[in-house]
Amino acid sequence: MAKPRTVVVVPTIREHCIREFLHAWEPELRGVELILVEDNPERTFTIDSGADVTHVSWRDIDERLGERAWIVPRRTDCVRSFGYWLAWQRRPDMILTLDDDCMPQGGEPRGFLQAHWDRLEQGGNHDAWVSTTGGTIPRGVPYHSRERRARCVLNHGLWTNVIDYDAVTQLGQARAPTACTFPDQTIPRGSYFPMCGMNLAWRPELTPALYFLLMGKAHGVDRFGDIWSGLFTKRICDHFGWAVNSGSPTVHHARASNVWANLRKEAPGMERNETLWQVVDQTVLRGDTVADCYRELAQAIAANAVSSADTDDVWSSRVAIAMRHWTDLFAPRPIPANAPQRRAAAAPQPPVEVPSA
Repeated sequence: MAKPRTVVVVPTIREHCIREFLHAWEPELRGVELILVEDNPERTFTIDSGADVTHVSWRDIDERLGERAWIVPRRTDCVRSFGYWLAWQRRPDMILTLDDDCMPQGGEPRGFLQAHWDRLEQGGNHDAWVSTTGGTIPRGVPYHSRERRARCVLNHGLWTNVIDYDAVTQLGQARAPTACTFPDQTIPRGSYFPMCGMNLAWRPELTPALYFLLMGKAHGVDRFGDIWSGLFTKRICDHFGWAVNSGSPTVHHARASNVWANLRKEAPGMERNETLWQVVDQTVLRGDTVADCYRELAQAIAANAVSSADTDDVWSSRVAIAMRHWTDLFAPRPIPANAPQRRAAAAPQPPVEVPSA
């Protein structure tokens, strides 16, 4: 089949990092649309690459989103959500995001995008039957057809070298390191997983659920934007009977962040992380589109903030509003005349309605 049309989204704040990234990935990104989201008020450098580059900064976020611009947090990798929205407007086959310190595994980038696409195309499968006995299988269990297959809409790639640990685990690993494996698997329906945004590919229709939330110093919580986005995304995928795969292809994660800084950032969200998934899990979804379901989850988050008498949950109330504003971006609307232009001659395509499931 034809090579999938892919848009790659990369957040960055360091010119030297993105230049190293582009050099390492150059053969794979040649001719591919790349959206570079610079986490600075203005674009501070220029990019000359074999990729078709759209380079945006806070100014572009403010100009494009207007009074809604506050929903894209700054000084955090979650600024990449703006790139997701821009990528969705391109109407590609696949959207993929990488961190700027993620390099090709083994130094060879070729085939990476195709590997993500193959994982999406192969679908997801897991056991649909459970034996009621151990050691033997009783009457009634099929001999061959015992797996459930589903359309895969998200592939969660993993990372070698620097594993995506939280600060507490990272400290524990310093004293007593343990081995880590990278299995290819389909996340079972009804189960959640720790979704990391470093190496992630999805079909565009899932983008209204791929919002990386309000994170950073301005919002009092950090380093959970992708994790909690994964909760909402998986709940919606389960509702529609879609599969989520995890495992390959892997990237080489080159840089370890400061464990003590991570601990300070993660501490405010750790208690909420113990309960937020339960709020999501207990929400009955009735929507016919991803955006409708996402609004239902926003409403559940807002209701839980009001009902939590022991918590002044300003963040939950505010993020619920942000989630609703995010879904509004996927309604048909004209593109302003001052929209950032891609370096290639082709103009961006206007937004379209989110497809129904």
